[in-house]
Amino acid sequence: MLYHASSFIEHGFTTYIVAYRGASLPKALAESSLVHMVYLPTPFAFVGALPRPLFLLLAPVKVLHAAFALFWALTFRIKRAPSFLLIQNPPAVPTLPIVKCVGSVRKSKVVIDWHNTGYSVLSLRLGPQSPVVKVAQWIETFFGRKAFAHLCVTEAMKKKLQTEAGIKIPRGMLEPCWVSTYLAEFALRKLFSRLDVLTSPSLTSFFAPKSFSSTTTPFTMLNSSSSATLSSNRPALLVSATSWTADEDFSILLSALSLYDYSAKKAAQKLDGTTSALPKILVVITGKGAGKAAFEAQVREKEKEGGWEHVRVRTAWLAIEDYPKLLGSADLGISLHASTSGADLPMKVVDMFGCGLPVCALDFACIGELVKDGVNGKVFSTPEQLADQLENLLSPSISSPSRLEQMRANIKAAREVHRTFLSWEENWDEVVSPILAP
Repeated sequence: MLYHASSFIEHGFTTYIVAYRGASLPKALAESSLVHMVYLPTPFAFVGALPRPLFLLLAPVKVLHAAFALFWALTFRIKRAPSFLLIQNPPAVPTLPIVKCVGSVRKSKVVIDWHNTGYSVLSLRLGPQSPVVKVAQWIETFFGRKAFAHLCVTEAMKKKLQTEAGIKIPRGMLEPCWVSTYLAEFALRKLFSRLDVLTSPSLTSFFAPKSFSSTTTPFTMLNSSSSATLSSNRPALLVSATSWTADEDFSILLSALSLYDYSAKKAAQKLDGTTSALPKILVVITGKGAGKAAFEAQVREKEKEGGWEHVRVRTAWLAIEDYPKLLGSADLGISLHASTSGADLPMKVVDMFGCGLPVCALDFACIGELVKDGVNGKVFSTPEQLADQLENLLSPSISSPSRLEQMRANIKAAREVHRTFLSWEENWDEVVSPILAP
């Protein structure tokens, strides 16, 4: 939604961002006189972690609290009636009813950006046949139909909305977009030197000896002409992002990394017992959420003495400006998004492609609209498949140029030659601007 906000101000719209407190805004938004923040009170986050009976008991209280806070913010804290109310779905309840109600009262046009369906996410907790899920689906469908316009990112979502909800989307496809971030190697060295997640003392023994000095990082070194270059024995840097929700199963990644570590140990034994033909892996996972602490505990168990020797995993919360830089600096992206609706796309993959980063993505119904297996990434269904892909893509002896380099070239060609991906600005002007026209 921050991309949308940036586009609104670039087109001269006074823009109110209604959101919960969290990360800082990008500098361009924070310093713009056209942007005004309207913060909502913190929701009852603990309700989602309660046992099912307590969840069903307290969920209505949480919904009513959120509904009142949103209604008050849109009605009384924004003095001038907005021309448009743009919302991202999910969450659908209570957002869609409240926004539509406010839109009717204040004569504002409601535009929905469909990232998924809210009822399908709720079904993960309660089951698809739950009466609560059925009511949520009805609310989402009924109020969804009342919107002025709709945006979505997949052909599958467009068809789903038309078939199941009777929502027609003549030109509302926001295609996967390109947000380019490439770093020169000297800039890489500066990034790798200051990110705490990459310079943690807990990683010192994992990296090669003398990885940290005035001239080197675990990933870069200064050559004789004082230019920064990537180290030949550096670990492979893998990146993923998550909100630690039930639709992403990170046990798949942990199992795959264990298989990779076993293969790396065997490869090392065939050589001199310490050096492996497979590089070490550092996985950085960004994001916040309720499942993060449990995952970190699993990682600590894996990294205990006698466990992983060639793999390390760290979690982080990065500044907005640093996240695309990290993506542009990594070797491979990982997506474990399992679509609850079968019709949405993982936005993390869009960000990764925008930074030229190949991706290994969990397979589901419409992932092929974004990830072309063997062209810009790989698709997997099991930990064994992911482990094989990591070995094939990261092994320096598989091919020359490497498969990762070829995938990076394919991603770049998709943007610059074939124009498979438009830039965000081009896409927004083509799809959203006509909706906003008087």
